[in-house]
Amino acid sequence: MTPDARPNPAATGDALVSVRNLTRKFGSFVAVNNISFDIPRGQIFGFLGPNGCGKSTSIRMMTGLLAPTSGTITGFGGLDALKDTERWKQRLGYMSQKFSLYTDLTVQENLRFFGAVYGLQPRELDDRIATLAKRLKFEKLLRELTAGLSTGQRQRASLAAALLHSPELLFLDEPTGGVDPRGRRLFWDLIYELAADRGMTVLVTTHYMDEAEQCDRLVLMLAGNVIAEGTPRQIKSGLDGRLIEVAPSGDPFGAMNDAAKEASVEDAYLYGLTLRVVSAAGQREAVAREMNRLGQVKPAEPSLEDAFVALVRKREAETGAARQD
Repeated sequence: MTPDARPNPAATGDALVSVRNLTRKFGSFVAVNNISFDIPRGQIFGFLGPNGCGKSTSIRMMTGLLAPTSGTITGFGGLDALKDTERWKQRLGYMSQKFSLYTDLTVQENLRFFGAVYGLQPRELDDRIATLAKRLKFEKLLRELTAGLSTGQRQRASLAAALLHSPELLFLDEPTGGVDPRGRRLFWDLIYELAADRGMTVLVTTHYMDEAEQCDRLVLMLAGNVIAEGTPRQIKSGLDGRLIEVAPSGDPFGAMNDAAKEASVEDAYLYGLTLRVVSAAGQREAVAREMNRLGQVKPAEPSLEDAFVALVRKREAETGAARQD
């Protein structure tokens, strides 16, 4: 099921978790700067941004592992992440980017250990392990030491550990990093199943823009700030009717520099072997005529990567202008 085909709880105000004015400082350094957003119930929520932007710090606060300097995180029918920390954590599942299972135990021993920590009874636990092993296709690995597993196999075992207690909100931190395309597809099939069929809410961080496109709703962070929030379509809409693709007839870098000099061009950057040019609003046709001297020109549909680049550059330009003032 595609994101557009699924219901939108955000439209009805059905938020599972609400983050308000969240700030975290480490000394004089502001890692997270007064951010606010809602995580809709039963949807796939993408949390994006470059390394060092504040994603991990935000997630640590949302999982109750780090106290905010100021702001609130509430949800699950009235719980407060800071005041009701233990009950809050019981509602969560978390799969970290770094492998967190014990390498000197088998996959099955790891899962039994984590299931016992969650308080699952032996018979119920064995049933859940069997179900997850079949769904994630690692039945033959249950008696293998995790130290000998491949990256993709380790990720599947880690995901199973996070799902054992059927959490209401599942955090997936770079879940497909280092996983082959087939493994990535398997992960996303399961994420869809969890959100669409079982009503679980999933927060996922990823560097893959094609994966971000599959989320119902996104938050983009940069330097501790939220710079955009909305559906993938809403975030891309800022570039509608403004993007041009140029296949340069000469040096691509020279073409990029030439394009950037045009008064009606807001941005120009390389996109593989082609050049993407962002025109000022209402100026795409005029800019396209100017770009004909650089190579073959055609209108382009914005991708999420285009939108992210545009938002980051706009924010950097605004920050630079503010510093000069």
